[in-house]
Amino acid sequence: MHTISHKNLTVEEVEEVHKWLKENNINIQKLRRDFSDVMPLAELLKRAYPRIVDLYNYPKKNSVHLKIINWETFNFKVLAKFNLTLSRELMEMLANGVPGAAEVLMHEIIRLEKRQRLAVERNANMRREQTWEENDEVKTVIISKQVGDGIVQVPQKMILYSLYEKMARDGQAKDVIIDAYQQRLAHMENIIKLKTERIDELLMQMGKSMEKKPIMSSGTSGTVFIYEATDPPRRRQPPAPAPSAEQ
Repeated sequence: MHTISHKNLTVEEVEEVHKWLKENNINIQKLRRDFSDVMPLAELLKRAYPRIVDLYNYPKKNSVHLKIINWETFNFKVLAKFNLTLSRELMEMLANGVPGAAEVLMHEIIRLEKRQRLAVERNANMRREQTWEENDEVKTVIISKQVGDGIVQVPQKMILYSLYEKMARDGQAKDVIIDAYQQRLAHMENIIKLKTERIDELLMQMGKSMEKKPIMSSGTSGTVFIYEATDPPRRRQPPAPAPSAEQ
């Protein structure tokens, strides 16, 4: 909810307000007095929003207290529907005819008209989109875009919303497939890591067993077996004596 409070308008904003007042046949000299009560503004907005504004809710008042009550009613029944609300300070300034208060209010009404006009144009663009043929997937349309307080016409490419939904669904399906492949890849990498560790372990065991094997060396005195200190050879038993002839 945007709260409309009193502020100092720039020279350009004041000129814009005066131009708008002339276009709507509103006497600038009597602005402060006429808009101390809500009825002139209610009549003005009744033209654009006949279903929202009911003039019977705002009988003309003379006292400041009753004028404020009218503004409060208008605040609740009309402005709130446009996501706007008048601050208590501004309502009191309007009811008392403080210079500059009515101009601030009119400037906000001008901004409201611009927003509503943009909304109407957006809805028109949406209706045009619905009339596109199925083979018209992309179109270039001219849209109104607010730049500061001005409105400019710019080209913009648009696609059917049904086509956008289809592309979004296809993208989600591809994301699911990619996620499944990534999980499978992570699983395979884990298996390869475990197998590599097992191979390294087996190689270490084979190396240790090879270190314990004897190495044969041939010389003039016969064959000699050499062992490591960690695995000494057993002592050889002398050969048994040959049986004598007497036996």
